Amino acid sequence: MVKKPSSGLVLFAHGSRDARWKSPFMALEKKMASRLPGALVKAAFLQDCEPKIHDVVDSMAAKGLNRITVIPMFLAVGAHSANDFPKIAERLRAAHPGVEIEWTEVIGQWEEAQDALAETMTAQLAR
Repeated sequence: MVKKPSSGLVLFAHGSRDARWKSPFMALEKKMASRLPGALVKAAFLQDCEPKIHDVVDSMAAKGLNRITVIPMFLAVGAHSANDFPKIAERLRAAHPGVEIEWTEVIGQWEEAQDALAETMTAQLAR
């Protein structure tokens, strides 16, 4: 019997009109889903790609998930994270008052992510 997810994780990326751009995020969605079997993991996009973040969060809430974490898959803080994300979060929380929706910092601000990138780039350059 498959266990019903108890929480949601949204990997929130910018989006692009180039269909190839989406592929690494879909691969990461699968990797994270295998690491977090108790969570429903989905990629979502701000623009130019489907699914949009509102659709993903609406779907998770409709499935009865009462805790959703959104990880902005951006390397730096910019206009979207400073201006747009708080407005999006506010609209999502208003639409789903019984759901705890948490937003992390953009991943580029995480020291661990910076360390992982530096390690990976160093290994690639050493080849």
